[in-house]
Amino acid sequence: MRTRLTLAAITLGTLAGSAHAQANPDYRVRARFRTAPDASWGANESVGHAEFRVHSRFGHVYYGGVVRADEFKFQVQIDYRDISGFDPEFFASPFNADYDVYINNAFVGRVFMSTEELGLAELVYDSRHPNFPDLPLPENFPDPVELFDVVSVFPATGAAPEIGAPLPAGDPMFQSELIEEFARGDANMDGKVDEDDYAILASVYDPFHLLGEHVGPMAGDFTADNLADLDDYDTLVANWTDSHDVPPEPEAVATPCAADLAQPFGTLDFSDVLAFLTAFAASAPEADLAEPIGTFDFSDVLAFLAAFGAGCP
Repeated sequence: MRTRLTLAAITLGTLAGSAHAQANPDYRVRARFRTAPDASWGANESVGHAEFRVHSRFGHVYYGGVVRADEFKFQVQIDYRDISGFDPEFFASPFNADYDVYINNAFVGRVFMSTEELGLAELVYDSRHPNFPDLPLPENFPDPVELFDVVSVFPATGAAPEIGAPLPAGDPMFQSELIEEFARGDANMDGKVDEDDYAILASVYDPFHLLGEHVGPMAGDFTADNLADLDDYDTLVANWTDSHDVPPEPEAVATPCAADLAQPFGTLDFSDVLAFLTAFAASAPEADLAEPIGTFDFSDVLAFLAAFGAGCP
């Protein structure tokens, strides 16, 4: 049976979400680099990545991309040191070069090979508080950077382009999309989708969309729509990794008032009357509003009319 939305229910969901959010880790998207399958040396080897590590903001992380207002580090690392035959093959290989890095059609920086260690090239931008050797985020760095944006790496030639300059002609040496480094449903990002993640979703579960935005996985949003509803539960089920069965759909933290039976929720009109009559005729739980519970009679009709007349908060 549906009950009136209460301040206590709202407070419970908010506090539970906030408590979880305090332990929220960082959000990562990464493009992985591999050498070509037909390379003359080190063929089809993993040789690094370009990665955004977004620090939690207001206890939340954000699906869908990275914006300049976030606090993040962007790192490019190209590393040949673990490839078999690194010494001496690396010296004469085409990989022994500096590199220009692009996100989609915008230059983001030049990566210099072997400045700190032979076979290693790194570039790190810190958007807020750079410490040497990290660099401040350049003014024309792409904003936003979305999931599945493409990172392209070209051997450097001539002077470094301006930040934001378009792609050069020719084929990149490496190219990869930015992909999330965790499964949807892994609210605490511990590499598992399990009871802990279910508890986080259950603490803020809002299938009637009554509590406003639920931004980030630690607020139960696994689908990037700023809600914590059935779609998020279905996502958790689809990615479940625990050995036992997934618990049933959580109870809603807040529910509409008894008379609010039809969309748009929060508005009482003739559609709610029709929804009640349909539920009453079908002996559905939505119409069972009065004692004795399990019996559908005129007392349920009177209870609905009273609730309808009182309106919703």
